[in-house]
Amino acid sequence: MFFRCIKRFIDLFSSLLFLVIFSPFLVFIALLVRLDSPGPVFYRHQRIGKAGIPFNLFKFRTMKADGDDSEYLHYLKALIESERNGNGNGGNGNGKNGNGMPYLKMSSDGRITRVGGFLRKYYLDELPQMWNILKGEMSLVGPRPHVQFEVNYYTAEQRRRMSVPPGATGLWQVAGKGDSTFNELIELDLDYVDNWTVGLDFRILFQTFLLMLHGGEGSWTRADKSISRKMRVLSFLEPAVPMKNPEIKPFQRQGTR
Repeated sequence: MFFRCIKRFIDLFSSLLFLVIFSPFLVFIALLVRLDSPGPVFYRHQRIGKAGIPFNLFKFRTMKADGDDSEYLHYLKALIESERNGNGNGGNGNGKNGNGMPYLKMSSDGRITRVGGFLRKYYLDELPQMWNILKGEMSLVGPRPHVQFEVNYYTAEQRRRMSVPPGATGLWQVAGKGDSTFNELIELDLDYVDNWTVGLDFRILFQTFLLMLHGGEGSWTRADKSISRKMRVLSFLEPAVPMKNPEIKPFQRQGTR
């Protein structure tokens, strides 16, 4: 409990300090978004937080205001269902499911604006989430904030990821984003929940900073990415406190979630 209070203090102090110091930079980004395409500066979307409580997550808008997301939602649902059913034919063939196709990735998306593409590459579209962190709806580090339709696919075990506040970044982002399945992303979140320490948060924040500097992607091949992801997860978790279930290793949990 004491260390959870420290985590909340760090969240509160960091988000408030960031919003005060970097407010001119945030205003500059807002102007770029507004000048690039018509529509609101911010994108607001309902996500599911701690204990299953919904909240409105804020981002800088990176897509055309009149864009239709029904095709994308259908794509994501098809990938999840395909992975659940153990086959590799979900979505449109550009993501990863049971046969090794990544979740949350389309080969192209015409809804993304020019400025939006740049903001996404360097994770700058996520900066308004400091407001969510200040309000206590999110944390600097935590499980990825899912939408309701994703939560509907959770097993009882996977719902444990909602025992802590979602994060602006997390183990899922520094070790698995872009080349992981839906179940693997949740696996990363549960590894984080089971092995959390303040030190782990700082290591994830440092790695997130490096990802932002380099545009989020390295020059690895897909096979190298897979190996690198697993090794990085283990390197993050090994210095942490002993796992609650020591017989269960990261990426080796038993049963289906």
